[in-house]
Amino acid sequence: MDMPINPQIRIDPKEKGPISLVKRALSAHAALGLAIAAVLYIIVLSGTVSVFKEDIHLIEQRGEPFVTDLTPAAAQSAAIEAMQMEPDSAHLYIHMPTPEQPRAIAQTDNVETYINSKGQMSDRIAHPWSIFLIDLHYYLHLPKSFGMIIVAIFGVFLFAMSITGLLAHPNIFKEAFTFRRSKSEQLKQVDLHNRLSVWTAPFHITNSLTGAMIGLAVLSAAAIAPLKYNGDTGAVFAPVFGAEPEVDMTKAPMANIEKALDYMAANHPDRPPLYVILHDPNTKGQYLQIMAEHKDRLIYAEKYNFDGNGNFIDTVGSADGTLGQQFADSVYRIHFGAFGGLPVKIAFGIFGLCLMFIITAGLKIYFLKRIQKGRAAPRLQGAWQGLVWGAPLLLGMTFLASRFIPVTQSHLAALFWGGLVLFILAGAVKSALEMKDNPQTP
Repeated sequence: MDMPINPQIRIDPKEKGPISLVKRALSAHAALGLAIAAVLYIIVLSGTVSVFKEDIHLIEQRGEPFVTDLTPAAAQSAAIEAMQMEPDSAHLYIHMPTPEQPRAIAQTDNVETYINSKGQMSDRIAHPWSIFLIDLHYYLHLPKSFGMIIVAIFGVFLFAMSITGLLAHPNIFKEAFTFRRSKSEQLKQVDLHNRLSVWTAPFHITNSLTGAMIGLAVLSAAAIAPLKYNGDTGAVFAPVFGAEPEVDMTKAPMANIEKALDYMAANHPDRPPLYVILHDPNTKGQYLQIMAEHKDRLIYAEKYNFDGNGNFIDTVGSADGTLGQQFADSVYRIHFGAFGGLPVKIAFGIFGLCLMFIITAGLKIYFLKRIQKGRAAPRLQGAWQGLVWGAPLLLGMTFLASRFIPVTQSHLAALFWGGLVLFILAGAVKSALEMKDNPQTP
């Protein structure tokens, strides 16, 4: 039976009921969209600065030994001394000096130390701000596995928005060099947003795609490992990065790193070693990998495998293996602009700033449209402004704090996120007070 309709019934937006629920839902929807934009902004900001992390290292810690060349004998001595500092370490890494980074580093599971040109241990590494910055970009300071998945999902969001944004504006390439400066503020922001999106499209599409791939690869490995490999995520990546040999933890002398490096110098003089990696050091099952740069390739490095006696076994295949292997090993350098030296770094820095502006312009357009429709959201807009200005200021403040106060990356993370909450609240409160003093203010 149909219910009679009373034409006298009117819906008052101030009344409680379904309409009030809809209004609250719309507010929640707007807040959620703002939260997504905020996280993207922080990821892009931290990633833009992370491009220069090697240069930041040189500012963070001065006085460490300047090393342009580490001989095979010196590398052997450094390995022995490093393992004496942490005998139970499951891995040993020696970062070889490069023209861009003229420093040598020995790294065990818990200790990183600079090496002088004679292979002797020098100063302990102290890069709290760089670690804080990388953890912010990779994990948002969340637990690592979970944080990387979250960042990967936002990479997918950014990639999807980049593609759909281009598809939604069929004339965007045609109008790439037009700018309506005499029009309204909204049209100016639209033009800037669209033009920068077109000009920097190759950067932010490839960057968001590679970032999403890195994170989703970790997510896929975490899902597959319990089903097929007894929880061993390393086994999932073995077809790409190589498999580890059988473990034999019987004690043995240090692997012959000197012989392996001599082999590389004699047989591949044009492929300088970037890293020496020793798995299960000082055991019979230890095996050695030398990651060597191929200067004419985008791959990060080819991995040359050696046994504990320093005899060459084979390569993993990053340079000449399957197409998937070569592509996977190129993703890191593409994402961080780790190729082409300083000019590429500067270009990536500029593109990153452009992407930050694209995000902020997009939100400004959104708020202007709300004002135009009579649905202004001053508190949300104030909160957004607090984040936009607060995040870079807090990065600067945390850097200064790390330079003058003994702090850890945990302290810096607490300062950053606590300060960011205060900036966001201050922006929202400021806008609320302005609206109270002047009700006509949107």
